[in-house]
Amino acid sequence: MNCKLTLQEKLKDLRTERGLSLVELSEKTGISKSALGSYESDDTKNAITVNVIITLASFYGVTSDYLLGITENRECHPFPVDELGLDDDTIDLLKEHNLNVRLICEMIKDPHFPDFLSDLEIYVDNLASAQIRNMNKYIEHNRAMIKNKYALSDSDHYMCSLKAALIDEDNYFDNLLGNDISAIAKNLRELHKKDSNTGSDDTVFDEFMDTCEEVQKADSITQKQMLTYSKLFQMNFTKMDPYEFKTFMDIVERYSTAFKSTKGNGRGKKKRK
Repeated sequence: MNCKLTLQEKLKDLRTERGLSLVELSEKTGISKSALGSYESDDTKNAITVNVIITLASFYGVTSDYLLGITENRECHPFPVDELGLDDDTIDLLKEHNLNVRLICEMIKDPHFPDFLSDLEIYVDNLASAQIRNMNKYIEHNRAMIKNKYALSDSDHYMCSLKAALIDEDNYFDNLLGNDISAIAKNLRELHKKDSNTGSDDTVFDEFMDTCEEVQKADSITQKQMLTYSKLFQMNFTKMDPYEFKTFMDIVERYSTAFKSTKGNGRGKKKRK
């Protein structure tokens, strides 16, 4: 996952959070639609100006420092760090940048995080563990008493039932805390599915088969070529102007043999008699 959002990602997130199209944003800010689109694009070649940063920061109600990546806080928080309740060692760890602070922040904001902290506190306090041990002792005592009174074997159904009623303390808390963490992790994974450096769920084989199916459905040799080369070179032909597209296809048709039909029957030329 990305440790920090890029300027482009921040601008796009802020716009989509408000449900605005590029046209609507252009009308409200006075910045052209094409410029706004380029500012949100990862491959933008247009340098964003200071005036644009100030305009967009003011419109979205965030600080310019946030857009520029100086801080990850959208708002300015002028209060002492003591109010957060962090000790010196924790502050040092966060300042060293060895930890993914963004991920820590997202974990804390996850709806399952309060459950995790509550269950962790229960485990650390050892109060629930004491009750589990008391209950296990009670079951073991009654199991031994019934076994001796009725001369039952350990393989007896009722003896096995009482044994199964015993709670393994470690397994109980492993499952409890593990389920909390797993729920948080799944939410975070879903949240970052669209990150540029997040792995795709599709395999190389899936992509290959999809490409083959698309090529087979194409109506002409030209379309087959377009689909194949768009996958191979990661090219978006819809962005090409007609002249660029024609030039590209002329080169492909002249020098590529991938889609040319094979002449003859493959048995070589007939010998003259």
